[in-house]
Amino acid sequence: MRFTESEIDSAMRLRAAGFTWGPEPGQYVFDINGMVRAGSPFQAGVFLINSTNTFESMAGGQEEMFENFVWLPTWEECRAWLRERGIDEERVLEAWKEGRAAGLTDRQALYNLILRLLEGSAAR
Repeated sequence: MRFTESEIDSAMRLRAAGFTWGPEPGQYVFDINGMVRAGSPFQAGVFLINSTNTFESMAGGQEEMFENFVWLPTWEECRAWLRERGIDEERVLEAWKEGRAAGLTDRQALYNLILRLLEGSAAR
């Protein structure tokens, strides 16, 4: 899995806007402070959580893990988050079309929609 620089930057903005997560195996994260010494098989700084215990131990605890890693939600995780909040398919399709017109990836379009929702400017 590859994430664009824009997607990683947006994930950082999502985090700053209050986008919370509970670490689970199968989630991708970006190592903000270079805590992981091993190279990434994906791209620099991007890692897949195989064991939350391993990441928490490496960071020094769950709190430190949240400070040092930012969640990079997949398309599927974004869609699940939006469904859980009752965002209808029409709104998602509209955001996707806007993103396409702007040359964004599908995932980036979803990140932007989530960011707008968190900031309160996309409520319908």
